Amino acid sequence: MNKQDSVDLLHPSMLQIQYLMELEKVGKKRGSVTMIADICGVSHGPVSRFFKECMERGYLTEKYEFTAEGTHALLIYKKLLRDVKLYLKAMNIPEKEIPEKMRQLIENVDYDLLRNMIRNGRQTAEHIEKQDKSQEDARDSQHSRESNAYFIEKILEKGKFQVGIAVHQMSRNSETRISMAHQGFEHLALIRNNTRGSWLELTIREVNGQSRIDGTRMWGHISSLKYEKQGQLYEAVIKDGHLRIPLSACHFFRGRMGNVKGTVHITVACNIGNAHMPESTAVLTFWM
Repeated sequence: MNKQDSVDLLHPSMLQIQYLMELEKVGKKRGSVTMIADICGVSHGPVSRFFKECMERGYLTEKYEFTAEGTHALLIYKKLLRDVKLYLKAMNIPEKEIPEKMRQLIENVDYDLLRNMIRNGRQTAEHIEKQDKSQEDARDSQHSRESNAYFIEKILEKGKFQVGIAVHQMSRNSETRISMAHQGFEHLALIRNNTRGSWLELTIREVNGQSRIDGTRMWGHISSLKYEKQGQLYEAVIKDGHLRIPLSACHFFRGRMGNVKGTVHITVACNIGNAHMPESTAVLTFWM
């Protein structure tokens, strides 16, 4: 999928993509909407309404046949599903968590950002694989947690480059879910590594929510972020909508395919409307 492909592309849910894939299999026949609803475990209404939206977008005819534009869109959705699944596997996400992680990424992240995350993940994996072949001690670090000093000195290239990020809730039962704090940052961050230092630079963006009292929409932003380093909490300085976390506070892990994942524990507070949301603890993950 190139950038032009994602312009004005309908952004359906995972379930809605399944409707289209089932329609492709079933074809044009009497009762196809009911049949697809049964296969997907939903009622007739959601399928019918989504297909009507697809007709308005020019993806389907009134007889539920795919137009050329609809066929092209479906190909993009299929490729996106395949690429995101491979991306998550490369990140060593547990198999049982992949379906939910796919849903979260495909439904909540802009397609252009997703494409960049996947591309950067591939490029970094290739870069590290080449470096590993020239490093005598690569076998000692393969599949293992990298020390910060080793990663920054031996693996991380100089300069700046983009990485995909996600913020997950911390859970006692080891389940991982996207945190509300995830909305407070652009989903692409910058790694900066130069003679002045090495850090992860996040860009703050506006968040919105709905009042539980009167239902009105409210807007706000991240008001503070603290990161954990060697058991101590340090507050990041927010300047011009950006904040930095030193890479020395992060933990790095090497995957089976050579990809690197970094994590850091954070505590985030947010102001929405006139309300100050209490601090919440989360894990910020970035992929390279």
